[in-house]
Amino acid sequence: MSGLRIAVDASFVDPGRVGGAEHMVSNLVGGLASACPPDDELVVYTDRPWPAPERVRFRALHGPGNRFTRITATLRGRLDEHDAVLFTNYFTAPFPKTRRRPTFVTVIHDLQYLHMPDNFSVRKRAWLRGSHEATLRFADRTVAISEHVRGDLLERYGRRWASRVVAIHNPISWERFERDGRLPEGIDGCPFVLAVAAQYPHKNLETLVLAFAELRRRGGHQDVKLVLAGQLGARLSGVAWTKSLDRPIEDGGLGDVVVETGYIDDATLGALYRHASVFAFPSLFEGFAMPPIEALGFGLPVLTTREASIPEVTMGSATYLDDPRDPIEIADRLSEMLGDADAARPTSADVTRIRDAYDPVRIGARYRDLMESGTS
Repeated sequence: MSGLRIAVDASFVDPGRVGGAEHMVSNLVGGLASACPPDDELVVYTDRPWPAPERVRFRALHGPGNRFTRITATLRGRLDEHDAVLFTNYFTAPFPKTRRRPTFVTVIHDLQYLHMPDNFSVRKRAWLRGSHEATLRFADRTVAISEHVRGDLLERYGRRWASRVVAIHNPISWERFERDGRLPEGIDGCPFVLAVAAQYPHKNLETLVLAFAELRRRGGHQDVKLVLAGQLGARLSGVAWTKSLDRPIEDGGLGDVVVETGYIDDATLGALYRHASVFAFPSLFEGFAMPPIEALGFGLPVLTTREASIPEVTMGSATYLDDPRDPIEIADRLSEMLGDADAARPTSADVTRIRDAYDPVRIGARYRDLMESGTS
């Protein structure tokens, strides 16, 4: 089938306040634009367009209420204009299955609300459960962003959905980091450990700060700084609580050693990836985990965890912690890696394998095939 008319729901996009799911969508749209035949049509529904290939058309949402009611209202009058609708963030619009309805494909990113319920309000947990269940019932295909998430979905909601749930890894674009950028103030050409994560509780950044304080107390690597790149907790959406890192930074005497950048653009992040000595990602839960893959694609030595999907998506190319809640172990591993970064660095073959596996055009083609198969 040619001339597939694809709609992408990006109504949730709010730059700097949602996290990696936003980059997943922009990477995927770029990959689809390259992977789709010339006579395909690609329309993205969002109130916040971003730079995209010329063939991508953006349409604004209309109607009152939140993003869920607005995307539903906007699509209601346009369903016959599309052969497939890709819902990229849990929610599936509640249209009944009819012969004239497009194929619905919905992405579920993780089930963190079940594993770490304290990170979410009661209302958000109820919404996520309802969205998951509705998606499994009403979407023609559900995409889990890792085999870990697929297994979690089937274990929690029933293996009767197995034939309709497919695992497709997120696309990663290293091209978005190619524009020249400047390092943030406070680094001054010194070596640094880089962590890239919005300051959600499960990112475990406080333990990393405590580990860095321990590293400094030992008297080694005194010239090394810790750069925490990512949105500050108070500016994030969708979480029940966040905890400022000001107190552990102050208590550890790290005021002139830890650099918190807040949300930064791609050019600045690319500069950080290119100049970092070691990349640290001590997360306690991930449905996918883009930053350590990005770091590996830059050839950085990566220290991370064995939690959830992380070993799967990093393809065994990182150094893995046994206990990510133990700042002493993190300090030990950081000291070793700073002392001999080359020993922990991915090989050139690993870098090529990782970049190929997450290529946006390759991933976009998989999504396009999935949507096409549902329309036949």
